Amino acid sequence: MAVEAHHLDLLPSQLLRNNREFNNSVENQASLYNMQMGFVTPVSGSVAAATGSSFLPMYNPLMVPQASDSGLTFDNAAAVAAASRKRPRPSPFDDQSYYLQQQMFDVDRLILQHAERMRAEMAERRRRFVRRILASVEDGVSKRLMAREEEIARIGRVNWALEERIKRLCVENQMWRDVAQSNEAAANALRASLEQVLAVQVRVKNEEAAEEGAASSADDAESCCCVAGNGEDQEEAGVRRVCRGCGQREPSVLLLPCRHLCLCAACGAAAASCPICNCSNTGSLSVNMSLS
Repeated sequence: MAVEAHHLDLLPSQLLRNNREFNNSVENQASLYNMQMGFVTPVSGSVAAATGSSFLPMYNPLMVPQASDSGLTFDNAAAVAAASRKRPRPSPFDDQSYYLQQQMFDVDRLILQHAERMRAEMAERRRRFVRRILASVEDGVSKRLMAREEEIARIGRVNWALEERIKRLCVENQMWRDVAQSNEAAANALRASLEQVLAVQVRVKNEEAAEEGAASSADDAESCCCVAGNGEDQEEAGVRRVCRGCGQREPSVLLLPCRHLCLCAACGAAAASCPICNCSNTGSLSVNMSLS
């Protein structure tokens, strides 16, 4: 930001014009008394710096004795010498000029003091303004740096949290992998055990089916209606044929549709399925096993 400095106009044009008119009037009055006088005029700071002083050189008024035009003293050397030895009387204008000169000195001194004070005040204001600008800029930069540092710290915390989560997920992944492997091993063991159990069940079922087939073939052989053999065979057959329901009486009811002769008349009336093959009973036939 550029600061525009305002130069103080120490010598306005009106003051210069008044001083010039006053000097002219005083010089005209001095010519009446045949005196030579000089007055100082204030100059600007640049001219004073260039010349080394703020005022023009002063010259004291010189009293010039005037020769008498009378015939008695004209071209008289003694009279001239006597007149030169006389002490000149002070003129009242000398006091006025000295007073005016002192007044001008005082005015110039006051102006210079005021200008110096204004210059120092402007320099101090400029320094304060520059310090204030620098402080504001430094404050803004410090705030931005603090915001950046906070953002960097926040990002660091987020990265640390993400790294911890990744580590935790890796540990969980390894744990689940171990669990999966152990479960797979357990599943393989269970599968092998199940296969063994199924094989045992199949073998047991086959054995039971074989036993049931053998029993049914024996029952079919027992339920045959033909009469063969001698008396001993008939006695053995009578011993083997008993009711599957009560286990006491001789079977006399043929169950349909399996055609098993395995129940007596009392048990066959109440039976709903065949006790040998567990087949549903749809009908029955009474068989007369007595021999005529």
